[in-house]
Amino acid sequence: MQMYHHQILTLQTTVIYTRRRKRQGRERKKVMENNNTTDPRGFVTVKLDTVDRQNIQHAGAKRLDRNFSGVQLVSSWWLALSRSAPEGIGIAGVKYVLVSTESRLRRLGWLVILMVAMTIVSYEIVDRGIYFSTGPLSVNIAVNQREKELTFPKVVVCNYNLYVKSKIQTLPAVDKVLRNYEYRHYDPNRTIALTPEEVSEVKAMDMSRLLEQLAHEKEHMFLRANFAGKPISLDDIIPVFTKEGRCFEINDGLNGTELLKSEGIGRAFGMTLVLNTEQDEYYYNSYLNDATGFIIQLLDQDEVPQVLEQGFDVGPGTLTSVAILATQHIYEKPPYGVCGEKKEKFYEKYSQPKCDLECMTDFVVGECGCRTAYMPGNATVCDPIAIATCTQYIVEHRHGELDNCTCPIECEKKTFSASLSSAKYPSNFRANLFEEYLNESVLNFPSLKRADSSFIKDNFVAVDLFFSSLGTNVITQQASYTIVSFMCDAGGAMGLWIGGSLLTLYEIIDLCGHSFFSTRHP
Repeated sequence: MQMYHHQILTLQTTVIYTRRRKRQGRERKKVMENNNTTDPRGFVTVKLDTVDRQNIQHAGAKRLDRNFSGVQLVSSWWLALSRSAPEGIGIAGVKYVLVSTESRLRRLGWLVILMVAMTIVSYEIVDRGIYFSTGPLSVNIAVNQREKELTFPKVVVCNYNLYVKSKIQTLPAVDKVLRNYEYRHYDPNRTIALTPEEVSEVKAMDMSRLLEQLAHEKEHMFLRANFAGKPISLDDIIPVFTKEGRCFEINDGLNGTELLKSEGIGRAFGMTLVLNTEQDEYYYNSYLNDATGFIIQLLDQDEVPQVLEQGFDVGPGTLTSVAILATQHIYEKPPYGVCGEKKEKFYEKYSQPKCDLECMTDFVVGECGCRTAYMPGNATVCDPIAIATCTQYIVEHRHGELDNCTCPIECEKKTFSASLSSAKYPSNFRANLFEEYLNESVLNFPSLKRADSSFIKDNFVAVDLFFSSLGTNVITQQASYTIVSFMCDAGGAMGLWIGGSLLTLYEIIDLCGHSFFSTRHP
């Protein structure tokens, strides 16, 4: 009975306590609704109607960053990398260094060996990289097979004397200009004054026409011109202006002229010239030439003459034999070589000599307001006074100021090298015989003023030009160390010292990336 009353009392107490808790809860809720800021326990409360999902995600990411610091990320990545590296990287010794179960002494030994090997590999790769950056080149020389025939070079012949004495003495004003130019170099205190009329006369002269009028004539210079035993017509000997004045060129291929071709080697298949210097007609000239004879240049048909720079000399009283060898040059283009080309203003096909000549022409025209006769373009040709006082000085002394004009070497060109030998010409017997033939008109040289043997020895120049081989030397410039060579050397160094290859580099990159992303996104 007592037990029953005790159970009833306990049940009543529980019901009363439960009702009290519910009432307190309703009162606390009512207070919070009225204040909307704090509850009786002092906690700050916020009344939310809606929640932005993106804000929740952003807040979650921030909590992750706070909980997972950068140091912990690196540590976790390095731990994952060190565990997978022994099996993931194909470099000898790595597994012994990174595996913690190995003894310290063994790991230290392999670490030292790996460091030394990596140092050597790095040195060799850097060394090969520096060598590759210099763009090394090699030169290969080959000889083309003997051809049935070979095109003969263009031959440019220039007399050392620019102006014929008997002709220039008919122009007193020009004669004074030449004398003053001579005195300026040898006797600066001596000059010959020109009258105002003479100055006007000289300035009105066209130097191109003056050179044609005062220079040696081809009918007087070329006593004999043969090729392979056949005579060369004077019509095929063309005048051309050069630095040396008015010269003559043979076998230029202009105006549809058929090019001369050698079908064999030696004098029988070459060109024979007998030239007359006309020493009696030598006079003052603007190049101060003291010698007597001719300058001859051999060049390709597409090239401009450079007789003063690339010609060879032949003098009277000699027979000069010229053995010719054709050479084809092929140069490497950038980035390995330096050959190239640029658009020319006055020539269709580019070459370095043409480019240099155009640069000099622009410079002379800019400084003097005119050009010399051998320069290309449409600018006015300078008069004799301007030649003597301006253009000649620029060509001789201010050529170094053309540094801003870039003329790369052409990537392909053909040259003709000459091997010279000489002998006295003519012999005493032949000189006397020539004199006899000339006096009896067996040899007909109407331009000769005299026909005695001493005149022949003082004026006649004989030249034999011929190929020494019908083959062409081909000199090819090519890169000796390319990117493929560099990669092979780098791969060889890696394989020799660390047992790796270029694929090993990809293994390392792949393993590092995989370990990092697996750590960030487990």
